[in-house]
Amino acid sequence: MDAIYYTLNPWWEGKKSDVGIDRDSYLNNISTYLQRKQIEIFIGSRRTGKTTLLKQIIKTLITTGISEKDVFYLALDHPVLSGIRISDHLRNMRKQFMHDRDRKLYLFLDEVQESPQWEVELKALYDLESLKIFCTGSTSSLLTRQEGKLTGRQIVNTMFTLSFREYIQFRGGAPSLSEDYKYEQLAEDYLSIGGYPEQVLNPSPEYMVNLLEDILARDLTRLHSLKKSYIMKDLLRLIGAAVGSRTSCNKLSKVLGLSVDTVKEYIRYLEMAFLVKPLEKWTTSWSEKVYAQKKIYLWDNGVKTLLTGSGDTGSRAENAVFMELLRNNMACGYYAESEREVDFVTGSSANPLPVEVKYLDHFDWQDKHYSGIRLFCKRFPSVKQALVITKNATATVTADNIVIHAVPLWKFLLDAPAVFSKGKLNA
Repeated sequence: MDAIYYTLNPWWEGKKSDVGIDRDSYLNNISTYLQRKQIEIFIGSRRTGKTTLLKQIIKTLITTGISEKDVFYLALDHPVLSGIRISDHLRNMRKQFMHDRDRKLYLFLDEVQESPQWEVELKALYDLESLKIFCTGSTSSLLTRQEGKLTGRQIVNTMFTLSFREYIQFRGGAPSLSEDYKYEQLAEDYLSIGGYPEQVLNPSPEYMVNLLEDILARDLTRLHSLKKSYIMKDLLRLIGAAVGSRTSCNKLSKVLGLSVDTVKEYIRYLEMAFLVKPLEKWTTSWSEKVYAQKKIYLWDNGVKTLLTGSGDTGSRAENAVFMELLRNNMACGYYAESEREVDFVTGSSANPLPVEVKYLDHFDWQDKHYSGIRLFCKRFPSVKQALVITKNATATVTADNIVIHAVPLWKFLLDAPAVFSKGKLNA
């Protein structure tokens, strides 16, 4: 057992470990993590870099003066470690270095759901021990299965696949802004390759095949005892082909030969595994919000490439914009009236902001492509501004007292908050 501990914690012997490329968007929050007592739980799809992030946090802690022997990392999906209670692991570590019971330690638990009675164990450790605990898990089901045991004791952090800014960093760094055409090409590549870190570093169809099979097997079939697990991939393929369109569970049920309730249940499982994310209709009516059809997006465009091949650049762009809004905690919904739609609407009914994605190299507000967003502005006179995301067109026009900002996709993805701020858009 000690040999495994030392292998997983090389810093105990002054050795360095490869921690990959820093994910600054998460590492910049370390001071916030450390200021609070709660357990930090990082959830997200498999292979988004959660293990790497834990090791980057460990490296940062040691760099800032935390003793190497006060930091304990456990990979709880290891076959030898998974059957042992977390508290027993902690006792072994304290014994190893003869730590006093009240000495504060930093405990990192990778794939925590693989440990027996992990919820009860974490509750007891939080209440009785001097610890700062960091955990990872690959499905959001680990939160629902706690039955409230960790209420008030945890803070959940969602880990996304790479943003466009991170994608550029992983691909060698940012070009000069004077070479904006390079950003446009990088955005095209990002829409196809997606943001799984290993896939970005070494693009491979085989890698994505193995990744998807791993997620379906370990996070869906095993956890939910699916009777028709083979249909899950067909459902995911249908969703991938319909990204950006309103989804009819009745139609999906007929195509797949499943009941409507089963389709809804399977979609929820896919969402819990961080493969899909539904979007509700933006409306002032709560009943309409609940009962209206949803749009379903993919968490990563690399999965769409695997499922539906190349092409569909417009829907890929819309998918990327939605995930960027989600990544930046910008709540939104879609608007639809008859056959006319607005891709996303943020803000309140008193101050709504419509966002339309049209992956085109030109912009004309009077074009039929923008009939949906023009209708929305007519229906909601409180609209002051609108955002149109294009392929490479930039413009600012005023029509009917509404300021419309057209911004290239790469600029929006590079820094969405700055786009809203500089345009004085209210999101």
